[in-house]
Amino acid sequence: MVTVLRPLSTSELLDRTFHLYRNNFVTFLGIMAIPQLFVLALRVVVRVTPDPNQIGEFFLVSLGVGLVSFLAAETSHAWAVMAVSDLQLERPATIGAAFRSVQSSLLRVMWISFAVVCIPILFAIPVLIVVGVVAGIAGGVVGGGLGNVGAIRLVSFSMVLIVPLIALRWWLAWSLVVPVTVLEGGGLRASMRRSKTLTKGCRGRIFVIYLLIAILVAIVSWTIQLPLLALAGVRSLREPGTMTATAQTISAVGVFLSTSLVGALATIALTLIYYDQRVRKEGFDLQLMMSTLEGGAPNAPAAAEGTGV
Repeated sequence: MVTVLRPLSTSELLDRTFHLYRNNFVTFLGIMAIPQLFVLALRVVVRVTPDPNQIGEFFLVSLGVGLVSFLAAETSHAWAVMAVSDLQLERPATIGAAFRSVQSSLLRVMWISFAVVCIPILFAIPVLIVVGVVAGIAGGVVGGGLGNVGAIRLVSFSMVLIVPLIALRWWLAWSLVVPVTVLEGGGLRASMRRSKTLTKGCRGRIFVIYLLIAILVAIVSWTIQLPLLALAGVRSLREPGTMTATAQTISAVGVFLSTSLVGALATIALTLIYYDQRVRKEGFDLQLMMSTLEGGAPNAPAAAEGTGV
């Protein structure tokens, strides 16, 4: 019987995250590093600096590198979700097994992840533009009334704060779309609805956990990258002509090392939250225990009947 499948407190969930990471370090390191090798190679080969005469080229190259980085990250996230799932269900977790289990759904994971990131942004941009235009027009019309102008500025400032908060709320509601897509299947709307259902009542906890892990990842990243950037600065003093190329190469290596070392932590935590919510809301631990007692081998979890997916 899988004894770890029980409701976990926030501290227990974090402890479980680091326990899985520490005991399966090589597996998670490989899961994060293999896709990032392509990003590292691209960043080392394609080194373009901002140039007023070539701003279009710089934008396209930056967009291409960003897209490849996103695809590599989502590939690693999908693999890591499957590895955590195997560990939770007491199955051996390997890079090869994660790759084979996810390869058929990898494109769907990428599409859904991209949509979830973009939807709140696409909502926020036109709202902020409209607020800015309306505030500007109204300010010009009532330019003589300081009280009216102050009220308009207050409303505009409030909207600038409220819109990102709405976007954050959506992102928290959809924070489990990758585990849901990998482990349960389904399209964009089904995964978003399923994630929204599972995260209901625990989005504050998800935010706290994600914030703590993000701070840790940032500290580790800077600890790795700062000495490398300092090395680039020393070399630039000796060879000024190589400053930009060297700095970009060292920065790419620093990003690769930091992402490979600690990039899996957030995905591990989110996958554990997925299981924790299924245990709390659906009695998944009892379902699994009954399946084990009946002699059925526990497979990758499917959506429970009656969840509306």
